[in-house]
Amino acid sequence: MERKTKKKYLKAYAAGFLLISILILMILFFSSCSISKLKIDAAYILKTDPEKAVIDFLKALDNKSPDYIYDNLLSVKDKNNISKDKFKEELDLILTDIDTIEIKKTTYLGYEAKDNLVKVVAQFNVKYKNSEVKEYKKYIYLVEENKDWKIVFEKTFI
Repeated sequence: MERKTKKKYLKAYAAGFLLISILILMILFFSSCSISKLKIDAAYILKTDPEKAVIDFLKALDNKSPDYIYDNLLSVKDKNNISKDKFKEELDLILTDIDTIEIKKTTYLGYEAKDNLVKVVAQFNVKYKNSEVKEYKKYIYLVEENKDWKIVFEKTFI
């Protein structure tokens, strides 16, 4: 009798495992998720919050989303210096020549006490519409506002 019970549990376990495996495969298939995207997402989880903000910024540039940048990644001080419409207009103009942005690496460099800023170095490639590809290494400065990290455009880009 004991043997039959073990076989029942083993069959139930195997059926459950098969069902869960099929569900996971269906989710991956229907969400168009690829292995490379899973690797990027896993690496993102391990990044510091300032690095995540820089990655979000570069992805927003790649997606041509100046509204997202203005609303979520621009510091209050920078927002006080430029309207959303003007920011969008200027960034759209810059992005017209860019085809894609590929993030290679971000590195958290630490806190700068004198300015109350954090510095992250981002390495990325920009492919322009004329097929030219340029490699960039850019120091990006961030400030924490209400527990969110914002890019300080004035110090980073000017």
